[in-house]
Amino acid sequence: MATFDDDIWPLTPAHPDRHIDTINLHWKTYPSTLAGQFKCFVLATLDHPHPVVMSGQKTHDQASCGNIKIWFMRLRAFAAWLEHHNVERLSDVDDTLLDAYLEHVRALSASDGAKYQLLNAVRALWAYSEHLPADCRLDTAVPWNGAPIDTLVERPPQGRFNATPRIAAATMEALLDWSLRIIEDLGPDICAAWKHFELLDSAHHPSQQGYQDLSPRECLLLFAKELARTGGALPGTPGTPGKVNAVHLGRLVGLEKSRRSESLAQQARVLADEARIPIADDCYVGTISARLGDRPWRNRSITVAELPRLIRILMAAGFVVLCYLTGARPGEVLALRRGCRAVDEETGELLIQGRRGEGFDRTPLDPVAPNRPWVTVQPVRDTIAMLESLHDADLLFPASLRKKTRRARQFAPRTSQINRDMEILLAWVNDNFALEDGSLPIPPDPTKHLHGSRFRRTLAYFIVRRPRGLIAAALQYSPVSTKVTLRYAGEGDTSWLEDLAVEKLEMVLEQNDDDWTRIQGGEHVSGPSADEYRSRLSGVARFSGRVVRSVRSVERLLDQTDPDIHHGDAMTCVHRAETAECRREKLALGPPADSGPDDSFCRSSCINLGYTDRDIAQLLSKIPAWEATAHDPLAPQPRRARAAALAAQARSVVEAHEAVRPVVGEGDAA
Repeated sequence: MATFDDDIWPLTPAHPDRHIDTINLHWKTYPSTLAGQFKCFVLATLDHPHPVVMSGQKTHDQASCGNIKIWFMRLRAFAAWLEHHNVERLSDVDDTLLDAYLEHVRALSASDGAKYQLLNAVRALWAYSEHLPADCRLDTAVPWNGAPIDTLVERPPQGRFNATPRIAAATMEALLDWSLRIIEDLGPDICAAWKHFELLDSAHHPSQQGYQDLSPRECLLLFAKELARTGGALPGTPGTPGKVNAVHLGRLVGLEKSRRSESLAQQARVLADEARIPIADDCYVGTISARLGDRPWRNRSITVAELPRLIRILMAAGFVVLCYLTGARPGEVLALRRGCRAVDEETGELLIQGRRGEGFDRTPLDPVAPNRPWVTVQPVRDTIAMLESLHDADLLFPASLRKKTRRARQFAPRTSQINRDMEILLAWVNDNFALEDGSLPIPPDPTKHLHGSRFRRTLAYFIVRRPRGLIAAALQYSPVSTKVTLRYAGEGDTSWLEDLAVEKLEMVLEQNDDDWTRIQGGEHVSGPSADEYRSRLSGVARFSGRVVRSVRSVERLLDQTDPDIHHGDAMTCVHRAETAECRREKLALGPPADSGPDDSFCRSSCINLGYTDRDIAQLLSKIPAWEATAHDPLAPQPRRARAAALAAQARSVVEAHEAVRPVVGEGDAA
């Protein structure tokens, strides 16, 4: 624990996150005449809530350690400037000096963001005045007459929306698919090999019991005898045929690390020649039981040298699954601890418990009572179980499994390391599982390298766009989109909701443009809502674009441009709640009926239905399969009857669609 007079103040113990870099404040970098006064400021930030004038709202939280570090670094420049102007007390800094410092900052060749931080740090120093001794308070009522710092440095508005680029759909789908495959299929083999290695290395493997209390020579003789009996091989050194690996040999017979010397390997080589015991080309652990398709996922056991990389790949796959399928931030995932799985007692929903990564309501670290639930799905729980079985650390993602240092066990890997591990995962899959046509299993993202911070934006895109537009978003993803980042106390993660709103707006505008272009190109629409379909599209067709800077603007624009048309599976819903059969069905069964469509209750008699040429093409592609099932003598009678009914209904829809198709005359659109 540091004292006030120390030259180094470590802030890492005060930080609630476990994946951050070490934060140390080095006071020797400050002018000696001013260091003590700035120490009073930093102490105030650690002891008192964030001032309302800085945050814009009342809060009981202290400033984050990350913010304090930024203030410390930026105020160091202010302190050096004051020393250059022979100022030894902060109480001597008046409006004249502050204006001079403003001009100094404006003249710097730094970025607008850096200039903003330089001035904002001075504003923070003033904001904590009531908690500072008199000689540490700036002599000003309010710096720069309260002008916004963005205005002072002429920084353009940043906008409220998430500018983080999405991961390309092809990349994300393949990455998630392979991550799940690694966890579910390959993970047990990797995990078993790691446990095998750990037991051998610590001399706790059952196979080592017979070597206890024996000399190295006796251990070697007994091991050679066992190999001769079973037909096994001595561990070898890769790249050097015939050379015994002394380290792994000593590990196999339970010798202490200091006794795994080259002399042991030389003795083993002599015994191998005498007993004709083969020497392997590497050091292998575990067995391969998982299969990809009709063959094992690799043709040999895992080597000791490969294990660390495979463990990093396994943990990176776990990170992808948890971060993407929960919508949590990277830091929130890295802070998850053993035993974080839970079930909502009232609803039966699957949950994970962790700590919120951002927000004014985030509290100081309390590992006993994590207070942030996420609604999740079974693959997430299975992934957590895999990670918990891999090690005995408290964190699901310890900084290292091999090292036994405090940092390795009590801290999580930095996000930069996890990002590198995801790139390793991608490269490993593409190198080892290339497709027969030469294409890559995980196509690289065209925008930039993979980053955990891009998952939330990508998930918002998929929630709105996949698999069947907004109908699917209302059904398949409704627990995720409404609860995944909402606290049970009712406080919402607004950045997530803004991402969803923007993605929905983009999807609606693109769908409107595509639908209207097809109508203009002659696409035929039939069904009871065909006229309403065309009418709604004509009303929103002339959208020329608009700049939006707030979620309220997005919502207003959605109200103006959303025709409430939903393209489903071989049908189109021109939704109107009053006439929706799905809503009527849900009300009859008792569940609450929201205002959106629900294709699980869709009925062919609904007057909201319409059929585009695209829907008819989908129906035509389904009819042969239904007819084949209807005439399959091995299929159960109920299944044959249902398939026949579906085929007949589809044919009637197709015939009705074609019966009202306009006749194309000369000069008409085709």
